[in-house]
Amino acid sequence: MKWKIKSSRAFKNLFVAGLLAASTSGMAQTGKAVIADPKLGVIDLSDNNGFRVPATNIPNGKQVLLTLPVSNNSHGRDLPAGSCKIKIGLGSKLILNPAFDLNGAGAGSYFKWSVTEADGQVQITGDLVNALPAAMSSIDVRLGLVATEEGNSAITANFLITNHNSTTVLSDENGANNVSAVSYIVGKGVAADPVAVDGKLKLSIFPNPVADGNEVTISVLQGKLMGKYSLKLYDMAGKILQVKEMQLDLLPRFRYSFGTLAAGKYLLKIVGADGTESAVLVFNKL
Repeated sequence: MKWKIKSSRAFKNLFVAGLLAASTSGMAQTGKAVIADPKLGVIDLSDNNGFRVPATNIPNGKQVLLTLPVSNNSHGRDLPAGSCKIKIGLGSKLILNPAFDLNGAGAGSYFKWSVTEADGQVQITGDLVNALPAAMSSIDVRLGLVATEEGNSAITANFLITNHNSTTVLSDENGANNVSAVSYIVGKGVAADPVAVDGKLKLSIFPNPVADGNEVTISVLQGKLMGKYSLKLYDMAGKILQVKEMQLDLLPRFRYSFGTLAAGKYLLKIVGADGTESAVLVFNKL
């Protein structure tokens, strides 16, 4: 009888030890857990000269720079590559300036940036492709934005724990500091049509919106167009839909045919051959 009891206990101990070994093996395969604290600072807006732009009076059609501080408040632990994403929604009145290169968005050593359009707004996503060091107290993300119409909306930023491409499972120590947001008002600082973004061309586009047909007329407000120009058509996510080269010889206006487009908002960037003249026009297709 005593032998049976000892055997039963021995079997139980072996069974528990096997479970522990299997559990340890499973953790080795899925990666160890890390607790850290990704953090976002306060969103700031400024002009090209570094002067602050009030969120309650963003000029229409003129570039503003968004600055978002990012930090790793993880008490000695790196944020593993593939464990996080930053998503920045620009609201319904702002877009990424087509002239802005996302490679210059900042924090490029750690994040890979992309742009999409969803739910009526442009969204910028940064995928953490290299570990963010524990010693990173603050690093700025900078984006060049342009307002396309007057009105109210909001910029929202989220530092998300996704564990989408990581062998380490990251848990957030403090989820309360992962979000940053600012409400804004686009005013009448610059007319939306015509609009020149960091360029010398002053142009207008007609009709706007485009109800019927597949072309618009672009007119010069001052002087005449002379030389070769590159015309690039973008959707609101920054995707190039069409590129045309046009030779314009002392013309005050010209017609631009964009072909078949779905209803929505589009941007037309016009650049002179030497790059010194440029403008970005916004139009709606009904």
